[in-house]
Amino acid sequence: MSRENHAAAVLSAVIAFGLWGVLPVYWKQIGHLGSDVALAQRVMWTMATVLPLLILRGEWAAFMKSLRKPKLLRAHAWSAFLLAINWGVFVWSAQHGRIIDCSLGYFINPLLNVLIGSRLLGERLSRLQKLSIASAACGVVTQLVLVGRFPWIGLLLAVSFALYGLARRRSPLGSLPGLGVETLVGIPIAVAYLAWSQQNGVSIWGTASTHDLLLIIGLGIITTIPLLGFAHAARQLPFALLGVLQFLAPTGQFLVGALVYHEPVSAAAMVSFGLIWAGVVLFCGDLWSKQ
Repeated sequence: MSRENHAAAVLSAVIAFGLWGVLPVYWKQIGHLGSDVALAQRVMWTMATVLPLLILRGEWAAFMKSLRKPKLLRAHAWSAFLLAINWGVFVWSAQHGRIIDCSLGYFINPLLNVLIGSRLLGERLSRLQKLSIASAACGVVTQLVLVGRFPWIGLLLAVSFALYGLARRRSPLGSLPGLGVETLVGIPIAVAYLAWSQQNGVSIWGTASTHDLLLIIGLGIITTIPLLGFAHAARQLPFALLGVLQFLAPTGQFLVGALVYHEPVSAAAMVSFGLIWAGVVLFCGDLWSKQ
């Protein structure tokens, strides 16, 4: 990869993870919609955003060609399913005062990426990388023992997004056509759910005020930009470097949850996070030593 392409991939990752770090603020603004309606609207407006981009960037032909390949459709149906789980849990958690729990998952996720790279992509783990994964695992166990609850939000977010990243890495499609295909396969479900919700008296447009309508339409933009950035970076950068940059997202989420929305962080929870952060430091230190 050339230096220019490498820099562009790094910038894409920084934009993606930086935006994901502050997205809980956006989801809070449309909390009255409900996470289910917000998720369905996200699919609709992402498709509305992606289609003109495909035409403008000259990738419409590649997109249409991919729709005639059943194997590609199945692969992107799988990535769409993983993304729906990830975003569904993320949106629900942000709207229900569990932003810090989200950050736990996204702190674990990069270390899980390294483990996946080792087991499925043939990447070798160094001693420090093994220690970083072990430290994060101890943090999860501590969450269960000291905090007294199973960190299902964090683990579900970590696993679903790690598998999503792997699915996108293996796809031969570019970032934009790939996003178009995986969004398209979710459109029938999203349309059906919104129609069913409206029929049952749910206000799928919120208060129908200008504020709500702009936020709903904006779902396509705030979804498309970071996903395209992530998809591009995931295809261009080593999983290890992608993992380091990915810590931007949970750091932002943790700060938003603790400082903006004043979510409680107990001493026991800090012990758990401390072990995970220790794993992060070991992991980053390992990469630094190899430069």
